Amino acid sequence: MVESKVKLAPNYPSKAAMVAEKDRAIVLAARNHFLRDGFAGASMDGIAKSAGVSVKTIYTHFADKHELFSKVMIAACTDHLLSEELSTDEMLAQRFPWFRQATQRGLLGAGCEYLRHLLSEEQLALYRVVTRDADRFPELGRQYQKNFARGRTGILAAYLKSVAQKKGWAKRDAPQDAALYEALLRAGIYEEALHGLIIVNSSAIETRARSAAKTMWKWLVADKN
Repeated sequence: MVESKVKLAPNYPSKAAMVAEKDRAIVLAARNHFLRDGFAGASMDGIAKSAGVSVKTIYTHFADKHELFSKVMIAACTDHLLSEELSTDEMLAQRFPWFRQATQRGLLGAGCEYLRHLLSEEQLALYRVVTRDADRFPELGRQYQKNFARGRTGILAAYLKSVAQKKGWAKRDAPQDAALYEALLRAGIYEEALHGLIIVNSSAIETRARSAAKTMWKWLVADKN
């Protein structure tokens, strides 16, 4: 008996997957150029060369340099490359164990995670790029604030909303609570790290987050009604 041989079609990636991969390559290359050369100093020619594409291809994927920089910020601020949507509560709970904890300990975990991201070398460098070119490109600051708010601030707000729901604190305003907690977390550490006045390590982050979480939790419990 002669067995028939079936030829399988090559498993080529879909067009959408290829486009997404090219987007990713361009954004990663742009990130390196923006962080190294600033917004004004980074050239589309240099980005194209690093990404292994033509300048024409970049403009096929992104309208202009501002949109490309915005995508770099979205990637840096959300940790989900090219994702513009905040994860659902369930996805956040799977990624961050503290998200399920409606306690001061959970609030501490949220604060440590926020500060680790905020004070990372990439985030500090990105903010320096924004401030360096702010006089010529003021929209960069608005883009940064918008994307950071959509990312890490959004996670804090989602967590605090979840805490209020679990505790039955019906009158809480999660975005307002998140803004207050951010201010407590940043106090005495962010500006200093940004200007190179202190070296941030895990111990410094936990100390700052522990103090902020204690103050924030005390306020939440006292003002729960």
